[in-house]
Amino acid sequence: MSLLYLRLQLTLPSHHLLFVRTFRQPQRSTEPKSQIGEFRLLQLTKSKTNRNGSMKKRIRPKFKEVPPPRYLRMSTDQDWTNVWPTATTFKQSVVPLPITQGYVASDKENKGLPLEKYANAELMKIPNFFHLTPNHIKKHCAAIKKYCTPWPEQLDSDEACEYYLPIQITTHDYLNSTPSIRDSRARVVKFNFKLTQLQFDEHARDKFIRLAGQRYNADTDELTLVADKCPYRKQNYDYAQYLLTALYFESWKIENWEVDKTKNDWQAYYWDKSPSRARLLDILKASEQNPSSVDSNSVLDHNKKLVERYRASITRVQDEGAENELKNLNDYKNDVLSLYNLKL
Repeated sequence: MSLLYLRLQLTLPSHHLLFVRTFRQPQRSTEPKSQIGEFRLLQLTKSKTNRNGSMKKRIRPKFKEVPPPRYLRMSTDQDWTNVWPTATTFKQSVVPLPITQGYVASDKENKGLPLEKYANAELMKIPNFFHLTPNHIKKHCAAIKKYCTPWPEQLDSDEACEYYLPIQITTHDYLNSTPSIRDSRARVVKFNFKLTQLQFDEHARDKFIRLAGQRYNADTDELTLVADKCPYRKQNYDYAQYLLTALYFESWKIENWEVDKTKNDWQAYYWDKSPSRARLLDILKASEQNPSSVDSNSVLDHNKKLVERYRASITRVQDEGAENELKNLNDYKNDVLSLYNLKL
């Protein structure tokens, strides 16, 4: 550094200032790197230079032999319920049956040979029922039998079941080969029962039938309620129960305007309230020797058969209307002639 300073001083004029910047090269430290603040290298594996001795040859493991499929090693008397206990995807190595699904299409006309079960994706797409064989069902029934109660002894006939269990509830479940197990038709709930199972008087029964409308079948005396407005079956079931309860208790209510109901408003012909019965009593009493002292019930009992025939014929004429009109009118005419002892 001193020689360079002298050379620069000789070459420059005397009136010029000289600025000299000196550099010092740091000396290398012989201490470990961890003591001078530098980062150490992370070595996950040993370097080749640090290995001691010669490299050992790596011996590759031998591949094991692939065993044959299970169905080839299964015995013929093996219990299938242990092989396929629950619902699962099709496994070709387990099923000892020559099942095929689909075919190899060589062209449009010739379908080709069917595909075997090995590596057959079509068999894995569809559901199977290998878990519902008769032996499976027997095991399932034996497992849940301890949770079941014996059948009631009183329900030994259809009539007894209808008496003790009057309401018949109908629902449907659907199985589809689709990605979803849901079906919108399964939400529908239907209630079916006969009105004779409910306690009514004449007013309540007539009002119940009017409120039910087309849901009531007069030929079988059955009422059918179908609930399908809600998205779930339980909701429709609760709604049908509510609807039946509301119909029953509403039919027993008597409004003010119902008191003014006349004969033309009747749902059916009531013989005991009809003016025909009152006129018949007047005619029968007038035919007696002492009409004032004759009781109405005794007059009807004296002519009981003729009165019953007359009541049945006039009820058919009033209820059925134009249906079988000629036959009903002829029966009514003959009963009137017999009752009043008249001849044409």
